[in-house]
Amino acid sequence: MRLAPLSPTPVMALLALLAGRPAAGLAQGGVADTMHLSLADVLTQVREAHPIWKAASAKVLAARSRAAERRSIPSPKINVATAALTEVRLELLQPLRWPWEGSALRAVGVEDVAAVAADAEADRRAVMLDAAQRFADGLRSTRALALAVAAESLTQHIVEAVAPGDRPDQAADLAGLQSLVTLDEAHRARVQAQLRHGVAQARLAVVLGHDPSTAIVFEGELAAIAPLTAPGATMASALATDPKSDRLEHEAERAREEARLARARRWPALELGPAVTVGDKTRLGVALGVSVPWNRQRDAIRAAHAERDTALARIEVRQRELPAQVTEALVTLTLADSGLGLLRGRTLARATRALILAEQAAPQRGANVLAWLEARSAYLDARLAELDLEWQAAQARLLLRSVTGSLVMEEQ
Repeated sequence: MRLAPLSPTPVMALLALLAGRPAAGLAQGGVADTMHLSLADVLTQVREAHPIWKAASAKVLAARSRAAERRSIPSPKINVATAALTEVRLELLQPLRWPWEGSALRAVGVEDVAAVAADAEADRRAVMLDAAQRFADGLRSTRALALAVAAESLTQHIVEAVAPGDRPDQAADLAGLQSLVTLDEAHRARVQAQLRHGVAQARLAVVLGHDPSTAIVFEGELAAIAPLTAPGATMASALATDPKSDRLEHEAERAREEARLARARRWPALELGPAVTVGDKTRLGVALGVSVPWNRQRDAIRAAHAERDTALARIEVRQRELPAQVTEALVTLTLADSGLGLLRGRTLARATRALILAEQAAPQRGANVLAWLEARSAYLDARLAELDLEWQAAQARLLLRSVTGSLVMEEQ
């Protein structure tokens, strides 16, 4: 069997596709109702349509309503008593609050609203981070699919040269058979990449409230999304703007105010209002009621102190957890950037050159074809390693932008 010469034009074109950033149409095939989304588009849609925003607003409104009800003036009551056989005494008594009790009630309401608002902000950040990470997964799967398609085409090119004819499966030499095996592997890899890309599209579509079958074109570059302007200030910014820590601080303060409220309720409760006696003569007067506080609020005070201790302890836990999370993301980002530098400066450059040299020698058949296949595999492995490192770096940047509260800036 005579080998057909390999033309360098298809190989070099495929190398350019593998090295570059594939067009979105490669993965979508021109579907009419395809959604084209950037990270800014995704975050904007989440803010405008995700139900977590409605839930957060409702939670804050409920907390404000409870706070208003707690500090509202108690309803007056009417007492009716028989003063004599022919007299009836009517009393309109308005419960009074001591100033320190009213102050504690207001403070409890303020801290409760602040804690709920901080919790709502944490929920919103979590949803936005999840959507952003799914978008990054989509960028990764788009590139992976393009690599798989190009790799299959590249292998098909060598198969047509090594095992030409209508029945390439009948190739009798090792080079021809090995090229066919490699083509089968490339086909399976392309099918798997298509499935993973479909999953990435479905996951993002569900987050955005669309049908899971919606086709999505992920616009942008992994290396360019969510850039960090000052990585060194990330730790301080994350600690200063962390909504979970903020919520715990307000919960601790609310518990302190609840203890103060319980102590205020140890005082006798007063009731004051006008009184009228109706009988042979009508007499007006003033009624005063005093309730004796048998309950010394010991259990309520003890519970409030325990709740405050719990919140303070959880703040300490969060102050360990968050720095660990930020540190891990910063280390991941550093390692990924370092790995990309080494990969692109050495392995990838050498693998590219080796593939070109092997392609030039492939027409000589035999071991040269096997060397070409080996060089192709090494080159694809390097490209996939590059893609994986870019994805790791993007995920780390998204996490750091989320914990500092600046991910929303991607909408601009």
